[in-house]
Amino acid sequence: MKKRIKKLSGLQQTFIELESGREFISPQQTPPPQQPPPTIPPPQPEIPKKEPVEVEKEIRTYYGQIIESHHPKVYEVFTMNDNSEVSNVRAIGVDIGTGFISCAEKEEGQIKFRKIRDAFFKLNPSKFLEGAANQFGESMLKNAGAHYIKVDDVLYVLGDDAFKFASLFHQECLRPMSKGVLNPKQPVSNLMVGELVKAVAGRPTSENDTIYYCVPAQPIDADFDIEYHKQILNGVFTNLGYKNINVMTEGLAVVYSELSDTQYSGIGMSFGAGMCNIVYSFMGIPVFSFSLSRGGDWIDAHAAQHTDETHNVVTSVKEKADFSLYDGTNGIQKAISIYYESLLSYVVEQFKELYERTPKKELPNVTMEMPIVVAGGTSLVVGFVERLKELIGDDFPVPISEIKHAEQPLFAVSNGLYQAAKLSTQ
Repeated sequence: MKKRIKKLSGLQQTFIELESGREFISPQQTPPPQQPPPTIPPPQPEIPKKEPVEVEKEIRTYYGQIIESHHPKVYEVFTMNDNSEVSNVRAIGVDIGTGFISCAEKEEGQIKFRKIRDAFFKLNPSKFLEGAANQFGESMLKNAGAHYIKVDDVLYVLGDDAFKFASLFHQECLRPMSKGVLNPKQPVSNLMVGELVKAVAGRPTSENDTIYYCVPAQPIDADFDIEYHKQILNGVFTNLGYKNINVMTEGLAVVYSELSDTQYSGIGMSFGAGMCNIVYSFMGIPVFSFSLSRGGDWIDAHAAQHTDETHNVVTSVKEKADFSLYDGTNGIQKAISIYYESLLSYVVEQFKELYERTPKKELPNVTMEMPIVVAGGTSLVVGFVERLKELIGDDFPVPISEIKHAEQPLFAVSNGLYQAAKLSTQ
């Protein structure tokens, strides 16, 4: 008997997409021929004029390079109610993920979330439009309302536009982040992250603005240092003009977002593109936390390898979230389901092993049941929470009351960072 799973909205959830007026046309496409107008044209209804795209333009220098950035407001926006008291101090939470960068802050009585893809695409003039000059390529980007920057006359397309251009030319996006930290193979990573953060969070409005950003917990299955990543990101916010800059681990941000009713006691799990972050928290204090160097990109890479597809194609199939882990139909969906199974089993096994290795004196003497809350874009495929429940079973070392999805899985980390920033201003 086939198991029925309630379908989540996933990455298909409705966003308020700000007007961008963008249209990408492949160089090989030929516009259809226009039909000749009739001799006596019929009366036409009056068409409202389209508002021009609002673009933020900035020119500055960065390590001796001239940087010209064009920021049309093309990020996605989502809102949630917030009935807390209004503070005079701006509180912002910024989640710098491998797949997306999201920002949360309170505006007009609601928490407003902004999200943009953490990616960029370098335009090669020799290949772009068969060797067209940079000036022509830049004019095309401006007319399309694309988000791009020019670094000493080299053009980089950013955010969701980068994903579209990469797909158009059958290439891969470049990532400022890799496996949850800044990508050391991309020398412009710091610059690109700063531009993307500026697009969603903007610059500070006063010296009292309080900002929280997240970093992964120390990985237990990889050898790299989180401290370097943390300090570089601190420098990104400093360069944007922020003074009150704070940091929190990603898993703890999920707890601050979703577990206020249990006094921030429970287990937060954030399944991102680059890593999985897990924290066991008691009264808001992390008992232990760790990260694993596997995430959505790990699933995509292995599924792409075994289906002879590009990462972009596999990512698109996964992000549609229109299939279940229990009944993947085509080859790509089946491959994705297999590696989801491997990822979830790995997370549960690593938690058990770390708990067993932790000295009992370092663990709280708590017998009460605690919830597990799950967040992150990788968790949005149908059947994810149900399969996690089955794998945890009855032999989990911590008594569990429930396993649930965050109210807004894509924004739980940025919301938790915003909540922490808000608490620190009260």
